[in-house]
Amino acid sequence: MGFKSGREIMFISKICHFIVKQAELYRRSQKNKELQKYGIDFNNIGKVEIFHIENVKIGKGSYFNEGQIHAGPNSKISIGEDCAIGYNVHIKAFTHSINKPTGENIEVIEKDIIIGNNVWIGDNVYIREGIKIGNNVIIGANSVVTKDIESNTVVAGCPAKKIYMLPITP
Repeated sequence: MGFKSGREIMFISKICHFIVKQAELYRRSQKNKELQKYGIDFNNIGKVEIFHIENVKIGKGSYFNEGQIHAGPNSKISIGEDCAIGYNVHIKAFTHSINKPTGENIEVIEKDIIIGNNVWIGDNVYIREGIKIGNNVIIGANSVVTKDIESNTVVAGCPAKKIYMLPITP
């Protein structure tokens, strides 16, 4: 059975668009409920996969555009207040051990990650397990953070290295 007119096609197209929109609104409302259970402001979280959400804390005023927050069952990730986190950022407190990275009885490494207040993390940044980042830090795009970063510092590179100390303002 074919369509009689372009008008019918437009009508069906509008119905499909409506259904897709309603499904997206429902998905977002379910995600919102899950994040709110853990005190995370849904409005500031973009397309972010969060593993072990019960071990993740995101401070007031912080936003995360896109990427992964990967806490483990025995490791926590804490992101301070007023942090700006770019696209394709991966924060992973849980990783494979080099001793037995695959197969049965896989070995893992879990270490907490702490990110201070007023931290700006550029796009495509990777932060490994056990890292502590101070307050007022800027991490340049495409950086791999392998060591702790002191407050008031700008870092960039692979691995990330200090390139500038920010002036301390009262």
